Amino acid sequence: MKILALGSLFLMLSGAPALQAQDACPPGLPLGTNCLPGRDTHGAFFLIAVPTGYNGRLVLWNHGYSLPPPAPLTAADLFPGAPVVLQLGFALAASSYRPDAIGLGGWAAKDGAEDTEHLRQRFVEIFGRPEQTFVVGASLGGLITAEMVERFGRGEDGRLNYDGALPVCGVVAGASRHWDGAFDRRAIYQYYCQNLPRANEPQYPLYFGLAPNNTLTPNDVAARVNECTGVLQPSVMRTPQQTQNLANILGVTKIPESAFLADVVGNTFGLQELVLVRTHGLSPVTNLGVHYSGSTDDAALNQGVFRAGASDAAEEFLESAYDPNGHIGIPTLTAHTIGDPVVFVEQENTYRQTVEDAHRLRNLQQNYVDAGGHCQFTFSEELASFQALLGWVDTHNRPTREEIAGLCQSNALIFGDTCNFNLSFQPKELDTRIPDRSSEQREVRPR
Repeated sequence: MKILALGSLFLMLSGAPALQAQDACPPGLPLGTNCLPGRDTHGAFFLIAVPTGYNGRLVLWNHGYSLPPPAPLTAADLFPGAPVVLQLGFALAASSYRPDAIGLGGWAAKDGAEDTEHLRQRFVEIFGRPEQTFVVGASLGGLITAEMVERFGRGEDGRLNYDGALPVCGVVAGASRHWDGAFDRRAIYQYYCQNLPRANEPQYPLYFGLAPNNTLTPNDVAARVNECTGVLQPSVMRTPQQTQNLANILGVTKIPESAFLADVVGNTFGLQELVLVRTHGLSPVTNLGVHYSGSTDDAALNQGVFRAGASDAAEEFLESAYDPNGHIGIPTLTAHTIGDPVVFVEQENTYRQTVEDAHRLRNLQQNYVDAGGHCQFTFSEELASFQALLGWVDTHNRPTREEIAGLCQSNALIFGDTCNFNLSFQPKELDTRIPDRSSEQREVRPR
């Protein structure tokens, strides 16, 4: 399999002066890089970087979920390990994605896919059509990457717009399943804690995340989570009630304690942006008919937890922003950390089933890393995945897990980090982490 020649690159870099940026480039890019920053007609910032030794291949990067307003891109926003990839001759381009209706980032799946595709078109207009084009993304960007393969994989002339795709730690089971899970955890938290909102505060449907006129900050929400569960305190300092609340929530939601606080805060503000801005107050989620388990009293939990149905219009938005259909026409290689507490690794099982149903499994190769964080890959692991995708496209031979692990080991000798690919892991059904909803359960019912 053809791979990148990293040994000579390492020698070149180790003997070179510190990397410098050109006038139009953000700090941190190699000397001689030509950069084109800008903002498109939808308000998305973009950055194109072309090295002096451009090899005719373009890589488009899709970043993950970000709620703050979009901003001009830095070197770190361009691509993981951008200096190394530019030194290898690849051109890079990335979009911030356009702001939502009130100027924030948020759930920009559909917009992000369109903004990155428009950026590819801009690159072609300015620099000509690349010999090969790759699309890569992480987390929400992983979903956007999968979406781009399906929506924009070929042009109207039938030619491939993209030659290979690398969605990593992606929300590849789709937005509907992901946000159903987020709503589950929001509702379960409120059942046990009853402080978001408190009884003496205005009440609102929990799929709102927060009230429309909310004044709470993320620190305020974190303080309430700690008040209920003591999660910010050593376990020996928690009250018996806090200990029981936390144990019940973790037992039902099946997330680790280390990710619990960020999960509650993220889902609370994430649902607020999704529902109050993008679905205009309509519920895109449901837990009707869902049976929760893992607590000290499942019967009481299922009797008392907040329930909601989904609006057809809001569901249609999530399906378009985005639920994959599996019609991937190019080599698509995924990577996921097995212990991911944010985007569960079981999402990969659903994605594989979707691709299989579309009879496109020949274009999919999935890989797993023994790590516990969200998107916490070593550089050697990331680069090995990218190398394997390049080799697949060049040779038309799908790489094996063993070959990818071998590439990683070679990289680790150069970069001094580690390789933790698990060659035998297969994820379980997503239902083991996020209960499935049947079409009957999704019917809207008044509350």
